Amino acid sequence: MASTPPATVSLDVDGAIARIIIDNVARANALNRSMLDGLAGHLDTAARRADVSVIILSGAGPNFCAGLDISEIAERPVARIEEEFVRVEEILAGCPKPTIAAIRGHCVGGGAQLAVACDLRITSEQASFAITPAKLGLIYPASSIDRLVRIIGPAATKRLIFTADAITASTALHYGLVTDVVDEEELDAAARRIAATIATRAPTTIAAAKQMTDEAAVNGRVTDELHRRWQSAPNPDLGVGLAAFAARAKPVFGAATNDPRKVFNASDIA
Repeated sequence: MASTPPATVSLDVDGAIARIIIDNVARANALNRSMLDGLAGHLDTAARRADVSVIILSGAGPNFCAGLDISEIAERPVARIEEEFVRVEEILAGCPKPTIAAIRGHCVGGGAQLAVACDLRITSEQASFAITPAKLGLIYPASSIDRLVRIIGPAATKRLIFTADAITASTALHYGLVTDVVDEEELDAAARRIAATIATRAPTTIAAAKQMTDEAAVNGRVTDELHRRWQSAPNPDLGVGLAAFAARAKPVFGAATNDPRKVFNASDIA
């Protein structure tokens, strides 16, 4: 009998696009502890690489991610497992570069948490989504509920968590949980097409828009201080864009470096 391939999380960089792949096909890409560590490490690597502008998160095989490996929940303290998962979820949500979840098949439990932590969610027509702590007696993390409520509102959040029922891609689109629904065979190409378009745009504009949008989602508005910080930060992209516009040419912006793509910390603007 053939042995089961090891469960891994891999990173592949092609041009300006990094793809992180969750690979535990035999268990619908459920995540164990070592996979969580691998995901955190790859996110850090992709965020630091100057040649990477956009990150796509996807699952190997027919599914996105079935959440945490339930066997580990039975073997280890639940609070510790939740803490480790939320740490990785927050790393993903706080990534300074645009993130896209490319979702096919099952996107369940912790898999849905990871998808919701991405900036954009693109799904195949056959995908399904479920948030299932009520089936296990688990308490859904506060940060995950906050993020979900900001995206789909309190009523839809309660509907998903109270029932733990799966919803279709079309219902997810209706809720605002996903941004695009495409044919199954088009999913990878569609995610890459959107990522490639983002990679051609001004990295300073994108970094600023991402941070200010996230702040507005949390606090209801963008603070004047954060806006001023971005307005006064070095912005070589502006000269490139204006020159290209004047020449009626396509702008070619520089690599996505940490400067000027600086994300201001809360302590910077306190």
